[in-house]
Amino acid sequence: MENILEMLYDLPREKIHGQDAPFVRTARIKSENMELLTASMTDEQKDLLDAYLDARSKVEGMMDFDRFRFAFHFGAQLMAELIKGKEDVL
Repeated sequence: MENILEMLYDLPREKIHGQDAPFVRTARIKSENMELLTASMTDEQKDLLDAYLDARSKVEGMMDFDRFRFAFHFGAQLMAELIKGKEDVL
């Protein structure tokens, strides 16, 4: 069973980016460059690249969750202090 932080972090992300959004343009450039790179690689090099990208993705996911957990705890602590009457926090 997941804890509440994992459940909140893993909520489906429904944000849709328009075709002209910077995110979409950058993702397209990334994809095109990856296709150009892999077209010139051997199968062994492609396997190494896939292993690297998988590990990188896992590390980034862990770092993203750590940032989310910190921000959540920070926000909860701030809210608790405001509720207790510590308005000078802000």
